[in-house]
Amino acid sequence: MFNEDYYCVLSGVSPKNIGEDEGDDFADLPNGWLKITIQRRYENSDWVHIQEIKKAAVDQMLAQIPEQDRELVKRSIELQVDAQYCVLEEKIGRYIVDEEVRYICDPTDSEELFNETKLLLDKLECDMEDFAIDKEEEEQPQLENKQEEVKEEQPQQEEQPQQEEIEQSAK
Repeated sequence: MFNEDYYCVLSGVSPKNIGEDEGDDFADLPNGWLKITIQRRYENSDWVHIQEIKKAAVDQMLAQIPEQDRELVKRSIELQVDAQYCVLEEKIGRYIVDEEVRYICDPTDSEELFNETKLLLDKLECDMEDFAIDKEEEEQPQLENKQEEVKEEQPQQEEQPQQEEIEQSAK
């Protein structure tokens, strides 16, 4: 199954297959891919504006009270104004959280991709090994295969001189 939502921000490739939804936070993230989430929290400008409106309302009500009585009623007026705006404040919330999600395909797919991923994670002070990304582990099976190929070739090379010796002694 192919999912157009996934593409690698470093290589631009899309996965050939997506993972299976195991009910975890990664749902159908392709195996080996990295999911990078960046969140930013900041104060909601509407909430700030409401605070300014509340302060202006309190100041306006206090202006109608004789100066000697203002301190006595100030807190009561503040509570009354807070009560008028509490539902609106709760609805819009004090903070906004923006989130962006990006994906990187399996870094072990190529050396260039591995190096780019390593640079990015290093800048973010993350260690590749913490994500079980190890270039040496990927190269290890290749080295073992090459060693096996060399071992297989060596007996063939040894057999040729033995055959030559047999042929010479037969003459």
